[in-house]
Amino acid sequence: MKRANIDKSLLKNIAKFIKDAGKKYDVAPYEVSSAQFWTVAEGKVDEWQIRKLGGFTGIRGLEFPAPVGRESRDQILPRSTTPKMPKYRAPRLENFTVHDTNLKELFRLAKLKETDTLRVLVQPDTHVPEHDVTAVNAFMKFAEWYKPHGYVNLGDFMEMDSVSHWEPKDFRPRRLVPEIEVAKKLLKDLDKALGPQCVYKRFLIGNHEDWLDQLLIAKVPNILDGLDKLGVDLTIQSLLGLKDLGYRVVPLNEILRLGELHFIHGYYTNKHHASKHLEIFGVNLMYGHLHDVQSFSGVSVKGVHEAISIGCLRLLNAPFMKGRPNNWSHAFGIIEYRIDGSYTRYVPIITEGKFSFHGKVFDGKSN
Repeated sequence: MKRANIDKSLLKNIAKFIKDAGKKYDVAPYEVSSAQFWTVAEGKVDEWQIRKLGGFTGIRGLEFPAPVGRESRDQILPRSTTPKMPKYRAPRLENFTVHDTNLKELFRLAKLKETDTLRVLVQPDTHVPEHDVTAVNAFMKFAEWYKPHGYVNLGDFMEMDSVSHWEPKDFRPRRLVPEIEVAKKLLKDLDKALGPQCVYKRFLIGNHEDWLDQLLIAKVPNILDGLDKLGVDLTIQSLLGLKDLGYRVVPLNEILRLGELHFIHGYYTNKHHASKHLEIFGVNLMYGHLHDVQSFSGVSVKGVHEAISIGCLRLLNAPFMKGRPNNWSHAFGIIEYRIDGSYTRYVPIITEGKFSFHGKVFDGKSN
């Protein structure tokens, strides 16, 4: 109930900003563009909050439907002839869906003794092709040296600008295929760096990967019906060939559990997001999405738990930030498990393409 109230209040504020933009630019509310909206809403509403509600265009159409014969430029057919289409609803955490892994079975699969440790690497938001090449190179050099038994990708591996519901950042044409090509090449290089001993691979869908579903469901439903009969699959896992590389996919906002640590892409975006995640989940949690490094620990009858955000591997000067300073950090996660599920975690910070671990320097700028 509380969540519904928050959403209604947020919708009311967004509607007000749309009206204000309409007055400022002397256009009807249903004709207000995203760029016009942000000239009055900048700093007053969080971009991610709007994304969670279906995007600016969807909210504008819901709050200010165009009169018949006066449709906005975003509509393709007149309202009177447009068939009713299913509305995209981003998955929410109404309940917890957990994908568990038998750690003892994983030890056996990795050919480890019960006294050994299981090594797992965790890669946060990379946003290909807007990834930081030197940071990613340093990460892959480390993977090759560390020889992990497991790997978890926390999502937003791709930027997905071509299917974004946000207006283009510049005048470049939006094309999905080049983005997929760069991502597939990087995944193959990563697969080689991880090595044959990496027997556990998981890929969490992030909100950016989810934009493809938003486009297909909200913009072109029914048009693509029957593609599966032709052997065509437009899911991210198919486009990236994740199955062929040995990955299992965890849907958006669902939880991966390995031992005593849980992984999600990331959900809450407030200033003290680690505290908020721990409050809601109440378990040891590692996540991305926010691009910064932040942790918070708490205690309950179940013991001491920690929620930690582990940074990103994307360029730190994202175009949508418009030159504003941010607290983003290049980083990633290292987890070393004991067979009882307990673990030790490390979060190396990569500075100017370099970091050190166990006395060894990994430089993403050198060959």
